[in-house]
Amino acid sequence: MNRPESWKTWLPLLGVLVVFAVVTAVWPTLANAFSLPSISFGGGSSTPVPYEPEPIHLEALKTSLAAGPLASVAAALPDTLSPFVALGVVAGVIIGGIVVVGGGLSFIFRLLSGIRDNTIESQAYKTHQSALEQRQREQIKKMRDGRTIDPMPSHKMPRWSVLSNALITLMFVGFATMVVVRNFFPEGVTELNGEIVNVTTPAFGVAALIALIIMGIRLRPQRLEAIDTTDFNKIPWDFMAVLITGLVILGLGIGFMVYINAG
Repeated sequence: MNRPESWKTWLPLLGVLVVFAVVTAVWPTLANAFSLPSISFGGGSSTPVPYEPEPIHLEALKTSLAAGPLASVAAALPDTLSPFVALGVVAGVIIGGIVVVGGGLSFIFRLLSGIRDNTIESQAYKTHQSALEQRQREQIKKMRDGRTIDPMPSHKMPRWSVLSNALITLMFVGFATMVVVRNFFPEGVTELNGEIVNVTTPAFGVAALIALIIMGIRLRPQRLEAIDTTDFNKIPWDFMAVLITGLVILGLGIGFMVYINAG
Protein backbone atom coordinates (compact mmCIF):
# COMPACT_ATOMS: atom_id res chain seq x y z
CA MET A 1 0.00 0.00 0.00
CA ASN A 2 3.01 2.31 0.03
CA ARG A 3 3.20 2.43 -3.75
CA PRO A 4 1.93 5.51 -5.61
CA GLU A 5 -0.65 3.32 -7.39
CA SER A 6 -2.46 2.58 -4.12
CA TRP A 7 -4.91 5.41 -4.83
CA LYS A 8 -6.38 3.21 -7.58
CA THR A 9 -7.56 0.87 -4.82
CA TRP A 10 -8.73 3.44 -2.29
CA LEU A 11 -10.46 5.92 -4.61
CA PRO A 12 -13.20 3.53 -5.87
CA LEU A 13 -13.79 2.29 -2.33
CA LEU A 14 -14.10 5.85 -1.04
CA GLY A 15 -16.52 6.61 -3.87
CA VAL A 16 -18.66 3.59 -2.99
CA LEU A 17 -18.82 4.68 0.66
CA VAL A 18 -19.81 8.24 -0.32
CA VAL A 19 -22.50 7.03 -2.74
CA PHE A 20 -23.83 4.61 -0.13
CA ALA A 21 -24.05 7.40 2.47
CA VAL A 22 -25.87 9.74 0.05
CA VAL A 23 -28.36 7.03 -1.01
CA THR A 24 -29.02 6.16 2.64
CA ALA A 25 -29.69 9.82 3.45
CA VAL A 26 -32.06 10.53 0.54
CA TRP A 27 -33.77 7.13 0.32
CA PRO A 28 -36.87 8.13 2.37
CA THR A 29 -37.46 11.14 0.13
CA LEU A 30 -36.96 9.13 -3.06
CA ALA A 31 -39.28 6.38 -1.85
CA ASN A 32 -41.99 8.93 -1.01
CA ALA A 33 -41.54 10.96 -4.23
CA PHE A 34 -41.72 7.97 -6.58
CA SER A 35 -44.16 5.94 -4.44
CA LEU A 36 -41.67 3.12 -4.10
CA PRO A 37 -42.87 0.20 -1.96
CA SER A 38 -41.11 -0.37 1.30
CA ILE A 39 -38.77 -3.36 1.31
CA SER A 40 -39.54 -5.90 4.00
CA PHE A 41 -37.41 -8.90 4.86
CA GLY A 42 -39.69 -10.22 7.59
CA GLY A 43 -41.97 -12.20 5.26
CA GLY A 44 -44.99 -9.86 5.59
CA SER A 45 -46.30 -6.87 3.72
CA SER A 46 -45.48 -3.33 4.76
CA THR A 47 -47.01 0.05 4.07
CA PRO A 48 -44.79 2.97 3.05
CA VAL A 49 -44.85 5.84 5.54
CA PRO A 50 -45.09 9.34 3.99
CA TYR A 51 -41.91 11.27 4.52
CA GLU A 52 -41.42 15.02 4.25
CA PRO A 53 -37.97 16.53 4.74
CA GLU A 54 -38.00 18.91 7.67
CA PRO A 55 -36.00 22.12 7.17
CA ILE A 56 -33.10 22.86 9.48
CA HIS A 57 -33.63 26.00 11.56
CA LEU A 58 -30.65 28.30 11.99
CA GLU A 59 -32.06 30.85 14.46
CA ALA A 60 -29.91 29.65 17.35
CA LEU A 61 -26.77 29.72 15.19
CA LYS A 62 -27.53 33.20 13.91
CA THR A 63 -28.15 34.45 17.44
CA SER A 64 -24.84 33.09 18.71
CA LEU A 65 -22.93 34.53 15.75
CA ALA A 66 -24.62 37.92 15.99
CA ALA A 67 -23.21 38.46 19.48
CA GLY A 68 -19.63 38.17 18.24
CA PRO A 69 -17.41 39.53 15.47
CA LEU A 70 -19.27 37.44 12.86
CA ALA A 71 -22.44 39.53 12.93
CA SER A 72 -22.26 40.19 9.18
CA VAL A 73 -22.03 36.47 8.50
CA ALA A 74 -25.04 35.87 10.76
CA ALA A 75 -27.06 38.43 8.85
CA ALA A 76 -26.29 36.72 5.54
CA LEU A 77 -27.43 33.30 6.73
CA PRO A 78 -31.02 32.20 5.95
CA ASP A 79 -33.49 31.33 8.68
CA THR A 80 -33.98 27.74 7.43
CA LEU A 81 -31.90 25.38 5.34
CA SER A 82 -32.96 22.40 3.26
CA PRO A 83 -31.54 19.05 4.45
CA PHE A 84 -30.18 18.38 0.97
CA VAL A 85 -28.36 21.71 0.91
CA ALA A 86 -27.03 21.02 4.39
CA LEU A 87 -25.85 17.59 3.22
CA GLY A 88 -24.06 19.17 0.27
CA VAL A 89 -22.45 21.82 2.50
CA VAL A 90 -21.24 19.24 5.01
CA ALA A 91 -19.95 16.99 2.24
CA GLY A 92 -18.17 19.92 0.60
CA VAL A 93 -16.59 21.00 3.88
CA ILE A 94 -15.43 17.47 4.70
CA ILE A 95 -14.10 16.70 1.23
CA GLY A 96 -12.53 20.16 0.98
CA GLY A 97 -10.89 19.72 4.38
CA ILE A 98 -9.53 16.33 3.35
CA VAL A 99 -8.17 17.75 0.09
CA VAL A 100 -6.63 20.81 1.76
CA VAL A 101 -5.10 18.92 4.69
CA GLY A 102 -3.97 16.03 2.49
CA GLY A 103 -2.47 18.38 -0.07
CA GLY A 104 -0.67 20.35 2.64
CA LEU A 105 0.73 17.21 4.25
CA SER A 106 1.76 15.84 0.86
CA PHE A 107 3.61 19.08 0.09
CA ILE A 108 5.36 19.05 3.47
CA PHE A 109 6.35 15.40 3.11
CA ARG A 110 7.71 15.99 -0.38
CA LEU A 111 9.64 19.01 0.83
CA LEU A 112 11.15 17.10 3.76
CA SER A 113 11.91 14.13 1.51
CA GLY A 114 13.73 16.41 -0.93
CA ILE A 115 15.76 17.97 1.89
CA ARG A 116 16.63 14.50 3.19
CA ASP A 117 17.69 13.25 -0.25
CA ASN A 118 19.85 16.32 -0.85
CA THR A 119 21.48 15.91 2.55
CA ILE A 120 22.24 12.22 1.96
CA GLU A 121 23.71 12.91 -1.46
CA SER A 122 25.96 15.71 -0.22
CA GLN A 123 29.69 15.04 0.00
CA ALA A 124 29.93 16.39 3.56
CA TYR A 125 27.33 13.90 4.78
CA LYS A 126 29.09 10.99 3.08
CA THR A 127 32.40 12.01 4.63
CA HIS A 128 30.94 12.22 8.13
CA GLN A 129 29.10 8.93 7.61
CA SER A 130 32.30 7.14 6.58
CA ALA A 131 34.16 8.57 9.57
CA LEU A 132 31.37 7.49 11.94
CA GLU A 133 31.31 3.94 10.53
CA GLN A 134 35.08 3.69 10.81
CA ARG A 135 34.95 4.86 14.44
CA GLN A 136 32.20 2.32 15.23
CA ARG A 137 34.19 -0.51 13.67
CA GLU A 138 37.20 0.41 15.76
CA GLN A 139 35.14 0.52 18.96
CA ILE A 140 33.54 -2.86 18.17
CA LYS A 141 36.95 -4.36 17.46
CA LYS A 142 38.24 -3.14 20.84
CA MET A 143 35.19 -4.57 22.63
CA ARG A 144 35.57 -7.96 20.93
CA ASP A 145 39.24 -8.39 21.76
CA GLY A 146 39.62 -11.04 24.45
CA ARG A 147 35.92 -11.84 24.67
CA THR A 148 34.19 -15.12 24.01
CA ILE A 149 30.48 -15.55 23.53
CA ASP A 150 28.23 -18.54 23.79
CA PRO A 151 26.20 -19.58 20.77
CA MET A 152 22.74 -18.07 20.64
CA PRO A 153 20.07 -20.61 21.62
CA SER A 154 17.32 -21.37 19.19
CA HIS A 155 14.22 -19.22 19.65
CA LYS A 156 11.97 -21.41 17.56
CA MET A 157 9.05 -22.87 19.50
CA PRO A 158 6.78 -24.50 16.90
CA ARG A 159 4.86 -26.48 19.53
CA TRP A 160 3.68 -23.29 21.25
CA SER A 161 2.72 -21.91 17.84
CA VAL A 162 0.60 -25.00 17.23
CA LEU A 163 -1.03 -24.66 20.65
CA SER A 164 -1.81 -20.96 20.24
CA ASN A 165 -3.22 -21.44 16.73
CA ALA A 166 -5.33 -24.37 17.95
CA LEU A 167 -6.78 -22.31 20.81
CA ILE A 168 -7.57 -19.40 18.48
CA THR A 169 -9.24 -21.79 16.01
CA LEU A 170 -11.34 -23.35 18.77
CA MET A 171 -12.42 -19.87 19.90
CA PHE A 172 -13.71 -19.02 16.41
CA VAL A 173 -15.32 -22.46 16.13
CA GLY A 174 -17.18 -21.69 19.38
CA PHE A 175 -18.34 -18.32 18.05
CA ALA A 176 -19.53 -19.84 14.77
CA THR A 177 -21.30 -22.67 16.61
CA MET A 178 -23.18 -20.21 18.84
CA VAL A 179 -24.25 -18.13 15.83
CA VAL A 180 -25.56 -21.18 13.94
CA VAL A 181 -27.26 -22.77 16.96
CA ARG A 182 -28.92 -19.54 18.12
CA ASN A 183 -30.41 -19.07 14.62
CA PHE A 184 -32.32 -22.35 14.96
CA PHE A 185 -32.68 -22.44 18.77
CA PRO A 186 -32.78 -18.83 20.10
CA GLU A 187 -32.67 -19.98 23.73
CA GLY A 188 -29.92 -22.54 23.12
CA VAL A 189 -32.14 -25.37 24.39
CA THR A 190 -34.88 -27.60 22.98
CA GLU A 191 -37.44 -30.06 24.28
CA LEU A 192 -36.73 -33.75 23.65
CA ASN A 193 -39.02 -36.47 25.03
CA GLY A 194 -40.46 -34.02 27.53
CA GLU A 195 -37.03 -32.90 28.81
CA ILE A 196 -35.14 -29.67 28.26
CA VAL A 197 -31.91 -30.46 26.41
CA ASN A 198 -28.95 -28.10 25.92
CA VAL A 199 -28.12 -27.82 22.22
CA THR A 200 -25.11 -25.48 22.27
CA THR A 201 -22.73 -27.70 24.23
CA PRO A 202 -23.13 -30.88 22.12
CA ALA A 203 -22.96 -28.85 18.90
CA PHE A 204 -19.75 -27.16 20.05
CA GLY A 205 -18.33 -30.54 21.11
CA VAL A 206 -18.94 -32.01 17.65
CA ALA A 207 -17.57 -28.93 15.85
CA ALA A 208 -14.53 -28.80 18.15
CA LEU A 209 -13.85 -32.52 17.61
CA ILE A 210 -13.95 -32.07 13.84
CA ALA A 211 -11.68 -29.01 14.09
CA LEU A 212 -9.20 -30.89 16.30
CA ILE A 213 -9.08 -33.82 13.85
CA ILE A 214 -8.41 -31.46 10.94
CA MET A 215 -5.77 -29.53 12.92
CA GLY A 216 -4.18 -32.80 14.03
CA ILE A 217 -3.70 -33.72 10.37
CA ARG A 218 -2.78 -30.31 8.96
CA LEU A 219 -1.37 -28.28 11.85
CA ARG A 220 1.98 -29.84 12.69
CA PRO A 221 5.10 -28.22 14.22
CA GLN A 222 7.12 -29.34 11.21
CA ARG A 223 4.75 -27.54 8.85
CA LEU A 224 4.96 -24.31 10.81
CA GLU A 225 8.75 -24.52 10.99
CA ALA A 226 8.95 -25.07 7.23
CA ILE A 227 6.99 -21.89 6.51
CA ASP A 228 10.10 -19.73 7.02
CA THR A 229 11.95 -21.69 4.35
CA THR A 230 9.15 -22.00 1.80
CA ASP A 231 7.09 -18.82 2.07
CA PHE A 232 8.69 -15.77 0.47
CA ASN A 233 5.57 -13.94 -0.74
CA LYS A 234 4.93 -10.39 0.36
CA ILE A 235 2.00 -9.46 2.55
CA PRO A 236 -1.00 -8.70 0.25
CA TRP A 237 -1.85 -5.31 1.75
CA ASP A 238 -4.09 -4.35 -1.19
CA PHE A 239 -6.15 -7.52 -0.79
CA MET A 240 -6.45 -6.95 2.96
CA ALA A 241 -7.60 -3.35 2.37
CA VAL A 242 -10.23 -4.47 -0.15
CA LEU A 243 -11.37 -7.27 2.18
CA ILE A 244 -11.71 -5.01 5.22
CA THR A 245 -13.49 -2.29 3.24
CA GLY A 246 -15.79 -4.90 1.72
CA LEU A 247 -16.72 -6.07 5.21
CA VAL A 248 -17.45 -2.46 6.17
CA ILE A 249 -19.69 -2.02 3.13
CA LEU A 250 -21.40 -5.33 3.91
CA GLY A 251 -22.08 -4.14 7.45
CA LEU A 252 -23.48 -0.87 6.13
CA GLY A 253 -25.71 -2.81 3.73
CA ILE A 254 -27.05 -5.00 6.52
CA GLY A 255 -27.68 -1.92 8.66
CA PHE A 256 -29.48 -0.24 5.75
CA MET A 257 -31.72 -3.28 5.23
CA VAL A 258 -32.54 -3.31 8.95
CA TYR A 259 -33.32 0.42 8.74
CA ILE A 260 -35.68 -0.09 5.77
CA ASN A 261 -37.31 -3.09 7.44
CA ALA A 262 -37.82 -1.14 10.67
CA GLY A 263 -39.41 1.72 8.70
